[in-house]
Amino acid sequence: MNHSDLPDWFDRHHVDIIRTSAATLDGPAVGKYLQRGKFLKSLPAGHTISDMALVMDISGSPQLTHWQPQRAACLGDILLQPDLATLISDGTNPALGHCFGNFTELDGTPLLLCPRTLLRRKIAEVADAGYGVKATCELEFFLFSDSFEQLRRKKYQHMQAVGSPNNENVYLLRNAYHSAPFMTEVIRRMEWQGIAWEGWNDEAGTGQIELNLVPTDPLKAADNATRTKQILYEVAVDQHMAVTFMAQPTQSYGSGMHIHHSLHHLQDVVTDNPAASTTIKAGDSAFFDASAADNRSVVMRQWLGGLMATLPAAVSFLCPTINSYRRLTDFSAVPTVVSWGEENKSTALRLISHSPTASRIEHRLGAADLNPYIAMAVILAGGLTGVKNQMVPPVELDKLAWGLPASYTRLPASITTAAEALANDSLLTAELGTDFVAHWCQTRKNEWLAFHTGGADPASRHITEWEYRRYFELV
Repeated sequence: MNHSDLPDWFDRHHVDIIRTSAATLDGPAVGKYLQRGKFLKSLPAGHTISDMALVMDISGSPQLTHWQPQRAACLGDILLQPDLATLISDGTNPALGHCFGNFTELDGTPLLLCPRTLLRRKIAEVADAGYGVKATCELEFFLFSDSFEQLRRKKYQHMQAVGSPNNENVYLLRNAYHSAPFMTEVIRRMEWQGIAWEGWNDEAGTGQIELNLVPTDPLKAADNATRTKQILYEVAVDQHMAVTFMAQPTQSYGSGMHIHHSLHHLQDVVTDNPAASTTIKAGDSAFFDASAADNRSVVMRQWLGGLMATLPAAVSFLCPTINSYRRLTDFSAVPTVVSWGEENKSTALRLISHSPTASRIEHRLGAADLNPYIAMAVILAGGLTGVKNQMVPPVELDKLAWGLPASYTRLPASITTAAEALANDSLLTAELGTDFVAHWCQTRKNEWLAFHTGGADPASRHITEWEYRRYFELV
């Protein structure tokens, strides 16, 4: 949409207020409600916002013990630059519109710490290599009949999950029925905002729901995931309920955010085939090769090789909180070792290779509390590493990836060991940038320090009140 088209768009949609938003490193969206005239006046540069919005931890504490080089020497303003392609009307509130944006410096220079900018950069690099990407998120979350206020008052004890605790089972329609009124309103608002979805179902834990979105380009996929999480929160508030994307909010199963992605060719390609010259059409799958015995193309193997080589380092981004690591236990539908396999849901990376339209990789490691923009960027960075260096994946795991002997490499199991694995990895750092990785690692160390000095019991095997207060409403 062009700037000149906006007044007519506002008139046709009866929108007078625009809510701008951009994701912080930890994932929560920040922004402002702007009067229509103020929004228009701010374009194309965007409106000012304190740089503290980008460099506070998830609890709102300023990160002043370390300083990213691109930041000013003192606290000041940055810009939230709207991406007009994301402008939509709310649907529920007829006067309200929404628009995602990117953080920039006052002169318009992109900020390295902006998650959405990071993802845009990696998408462009994949395109430079000749490939487009389709991706989607599977959102898992828990729904409670208590309101957020009620849970805060009783310190998150005796939480009433929606559904019967005696019927804890996966895909159980009788438990899903209890969640149907809530999800009906969620779907209504998603459709109003143009978010395409495939289905939802009861998951393994009581009150746990999985909601699957339709594949699209990675930036829109991350936008859709972020918008959907906000809708879920708002419907919960409106219906006096509570929803959380904490990775482990109960002693039952944990919640993940599985990310499916595939590559396709952006241009026609003529390949050298021993039998005959073959032309690959633009839009064809870059992961599927009918001439290969396993249907896996060279690109898919190299991409997979890069994902596997960077997997331990990627854990820090995909499991960003203290609570994320409570989920990483054997026999709980969560990957715990560096592994991949065809149609193997116990591995970290699950391949689907049986047809050109379905060929993709499901990244099953991510926790529900991850930042979708950063997670997508990290996955693309890992795959690019493999293609650039023509990497070969390790041997496929064709059995359960749980309860394996020590000879199998386990994934980092704490926020500090994951940050150390990232700090010691050169491959992912080369793709994401030294400054970004160094800053991220410091924020994870600060998260660990906050946990250990904030009154929590590090030795507790149970979820602490500190985790609930810090993560339950915000991730």
